[in-house]
Amino acid sequence: MKKTMKYITYLCAALLAVALYSCADDNLEPKPADKDGTLLNLYIGDIAQPATRLAELDRDQISQNHLGKQDISLYIYYQDDYDKDDLTKPYVRNLKCTVGSDGKIAPANPSEGSGIYIYDRMTIVAFYPYNAAANDYTFKTKNDEKKYPITEGNYSNQFYIPYRAEANVNPTNAFFVNLVLYPVQTTKIQVVLTTSHLDLFPGATTQTDGVVKLVTSIDPKDATSGDKRENWVDVIEQNYGSAPDPATSGQYVQRFSAYIWRNDDANDPHHGSNKNHNDNTIKKGEVLLQSDKLTLFFPEDVAIHEGRVYRYGYNIDTGELFIPTSDNLIYDAATLKAAGGGGYQVTDIDLKDVANWTPVNLSGTYDGGGHKVKGLKIEQSGLTGDQNIGLFGSASGNSLIKNLELESPVINIDFSAAGANDVLKVGALVGQLNKALTDKEIKNLLAAELAYYNGLGLPQSVIDALVADRVKEFTGGVSAIEGSKVSSPAITVKGNNVIVGGLAGEVGDDAIYKGAVKDSYVSGGTISVNATEADKALYTNVQAGAFAGLLASGLITDSYTTATAVAYVKDGTVVPAASKEVAKGFANVAAPAPGTTTTITDSYTKARKNGDDANVKQFDVQWPAWTSYSGEWPVANSSLTTYWGSVGSSPSTYPALIWETRLDVDVKK
Repeated sequence: MKKTMKYITYLCAALLAVALYSCADDNLEPKPADKDGTLLNLYIGDIAQPATRLAELDRDQISQNHLGKQDISLYIYYQDDYDKDDLTKPYVRNLKCTVGSDGKIAPANPSEGSGIYIYDRMTIVAFYPYNAAANDYTFKTKNDEKKYPITEGNYSNQFYIPYRAEANVNPTNAFFVNLVLYPVQTTKIQVVLTTSHLDLFPGATTQTDGVVKLVTSIDPKDATSGDKRENWVDVIEQNYGSAPDPATSGQYVQRFSAYIWRNDDANDPHHGSNKNHNDNTIKKGEVLLQSDKLTLFFPEDVAIHEGRVYRYGYNIDTGELFIPTSDNLIYDAATLKAAGGGGYQVTDIDLKDVANWTPVNLSGTYDGGGHKVKGLKIEQSGLTGDQNIGLFGSASGNSLIKNLELESPVINIDFSAAGANDVLKVGALVGQLNKALTDKEIKNLLAAELAYYNGLGLPQSVIDALVADRVKEFTGGVSAIEGSKVSSPAITVKGNNVIVGGLAGEVGDDAIYKGAVKDSYVSGGTISVNATEADKALYTNVQAGAFAGLLASGLITDSYTTATAVAYVKDGTVVPAASKEVAKGFANVAAPAPGTTTTITDSYTKARKNGDDANVKQFDVQWPAWTSYSGEWPVANSSLTTYWGSVGSSPSTYPALIWETRLDVDVKK
């Protein structure tokens, strides 16, 4: 399901009866006398933003009792009042509602009916968890909602975090409204630890025994107060402590999380007279994690913002600091195989014991974190049909691959048995950068969502509209590679209708499906297509390049290759049959179709050949003048304008990426 704060409205064929509600009490009348309103079909969707994933709860847990906290509090305001920041006249106030397994919100008290009826132009505000003592709160402005429904002292369980959702609706055409709960007044601090030796991890903790402490400068209260906030963490994800699969492919990983309360009340001392974070900041050098074996410090000043996650990582073996950009941690061959939706790689991964890699089709952001994938082997023969081969077979939509090094991949493909119209695309990192998806492929990607919508019992016309909205996200877009490197590839391909490159096979597809590559390079290695004497004059359609096989739609900017590419096709002008070499020193560039851009800018190769694009320069003739990033790696803001750490000055010092010089620290005992 799309994880954004949006509401969707669709036309209902008939208006249903409305319940009149008095602001003086907390009840709904299920059968109003005037019957001139609309039944609100209100659902709770996914919890929290995809960029933060602050909540560990899922929708199905909302109405389960978690230390006395459960259910939804529903407020409904007239939209004009709410827009004017006047919350003194709610239409529905603090209505306790349950959330069914299908996500539908309904009044908890059966006497209040099974539905929620409203009038025209209203604002729906929902809170989790329900607060029975809401009479203690007087909502006059939207800022007052920040105090609902708990106080910062309730740190004892993650389920105490307040969540809030809002949507404006017009019930004359509202049939399906999907609310997304967002965290309120909380920040999440995550620490990821990796090691090859389990005994280097902090000792096992019960979360309250003080063996592991996160952010100890926040709320350091004495034991007599009953709040030992400094002595425990909220979440310990021990499942990442299992052995890598295969055991030789990665490292053990553990992750700890803590929640920090944000306070915007200038009149509240917040933490008494102690220093702490009265100004909602954590200073560089304050303790991030403290344990029996390890102490880590904040590497930067942190301004606490509502609903954000601040992630930090540390490799205990090497002293490497890293900053994960995703909650999906990739740490071995098994998690890499399952990374089709994207993730963050926390350590080098060695695929030496994976006999034959199955390419992953990517539909999200994969951040390598400056780490390597080593030992990739792909060997296939007898292939038919359209094929995309590489570490990632294809990337679709607005996918992104960044900060990743693929070291010494070996790819050997025999495509000679393929049909006349079959096409093979091979790139060490990705075979097809932005593959045009078929209707069947999109349907498979949306199968789970389709089942969810069907389970709601919605009319088929509404389901079709919901799915059509989601289909747009998989249609077109720009798939990108940024700040990535392939070193010493060995790619051998045999067959017709093949597109082969050192980094990527085909970049882009057409005017709708575009590709973009920037600040990336291929270091050494060979790309060989139909290069044996027996194969040189057998095939007629080959596009190969030392960087990319074909730029079909999109851009390649500020990139280079020092790899060597050779590719042979039949020379039809010679009898008896002879061959000619057609590989480019950088990439083939398609003639732009209407509405399509195919441009290479400021890119370099070790040797131009076979009519390389005019914007591809040769290193011994010219040298890059790219802008380099002068800061340290890692950086909290992962969206860099340039990934180059150095542009080098001669063939002995080629340009290098910023993450190739990392900030490592000593372990603090």
